[in-house]
Amino acid sequence: MAAEMVGSDMNRRQYLIGAGTGIGALPVVERISVATSHISIDIVEINTPLQGGDLLDMTAELENSGSTDKRVELDFIVGETPEVVGERTAPVEAGTTRTVDFLQFRTYPVRTDDTFPVRLETGADMAETMVTVAGVDPCDAQYVYPNRDQTLTVRPGTTVIFEVDAELVKQQGTTHWYVDGDYVTTPIGPWPVTYFSAVGRELFTHTFDSGGAYLVDTAVTADDGNAASRWELTVANDGAEPPTVDATQPSTSELAADETTTIELAVSSSAIELDRVVWWMTQSDVILAVSDISGTSDTASVQIDGGCHTCQIVAWVINENNMYTAVSPWQFEGFDEDGNEGDGKVSVRIQSTNSPVIGGEVLEVTASIENTGSSEVTRNVTLVIGDDPATVDSRTVTVPAGATERFTLTFETYPVAQDDSFPVRVVTEESADERTVTAHGTES
Repeated sequence: MAAEMVGSDMNRRQYLIGAGTGIGALPVVERISVATSHISIDIVEINTPLQGGDLLDMTAELENSGSTDKRVELDFIVGETPEVVGERTAPVEAGTTRTVDFLQFRTYPVRTDDTFPVRLETGADMAETMVTVAGVDPCDAQYVYPNRDQTLTVRPGTTVIFEVDAELVKQQGTTHWYVDGDYVTTPIGPWPVTYFSAVGRELFTHTFDSGGAYLVDTAVTADDGNAASRWELTVANDGAEPPTVDATQPSTSELAADETTTIELAVSSSAIELDRVVWWMTQSDVILAVSDISGTSDTASVQIDGGCHTCQIVAWVINENNMYTAVSPWQFEGFDEDGNEGDGKVSVRIQSTNSPVIGGEVLEVTASIENTGSSEVTRNVTLVIGDDPATVDSRTVTVPAGATERFTLTFETYPVAQDDSFPVRVVTEESADERTVTAHGTES
């Protein structure tokens, strides 16, 4: 569905499948039939009208009036310029009717009311209805960061943190984020949760790689009404640069795991005032401190009381426009500059998953261990899932010097009523990699 600019609005933008909250009573929608075979389709429930940013949720019925079982390919289509936003395969036994639910997509937080068609197609039949999305007013500017009333101009490759104050999130509910109209994510995983608890803000980070003009939107959704915010950015070669780290103390990359140490960064910014440094400890995924900094050059420090052997210190250096630079100059002793123990330089990577899966199906995570060292290594590898981490699979992998070994870890997902997205991590003693996966809600 092509984008259309209406003033500063962006109606009829792309919609993507997303997870949502519970849906209330849904009206019945009249079916439009063009059946040419024994398969017919009805839209029987849909939660229109709704507010921009809400999750649109439909339920359909497939009827097989023939004498043989069928597997029906169902396309979920949105917009006056039709765009397929979801696909589903559903088996329907001969002479029966089955329900297909959790047909969902996340709507865009439009500023003015918008109406557009949604359609389900099987190739043999089609059902269509119109959806109305009410416009959403901007939230109070005091709840969002950086300042949305100015257009940011940054250089290609710059990462910006967008934040919503915890007070608004607690009032309104859940944040959903969009870049140029495309639904990107709801923040999940241990770091957004930790940041929200420690700093008091929901965060979304995005790296702007290419030149041009961008819009970043957030919808904060709640049962009693939604709020929204929008930032306009320009990416150009003459844009502002993120902060830089000029020096570290101690200068060595190794820290003692069982000693108290003060670590320090000398930081600077070419034009925009500095704001803060967020000190993270990896693996345990905690914020050690947040240091205030100011001016165009400053020094930030924090005292740490040791740490685990798989931990590194990561510092986010942030300026007043929420442009930031992340550095990880230290790790705890016994590990080389890549965070690897001894002579074996080991790193783990998630290569692929079979996400999305239907709740109850087996999630497969294919990963690899690369050993760039000069001796063979053996590592215990675990699959950890969820915001409240749980280990669900493990295996031992031996990797010859200079080689890479691939392997697959699995987890039987839970049958869920609604779509659920959650993080999965493949972890070794000194390395880890993370992806977000989705389990679709089960069909009745």
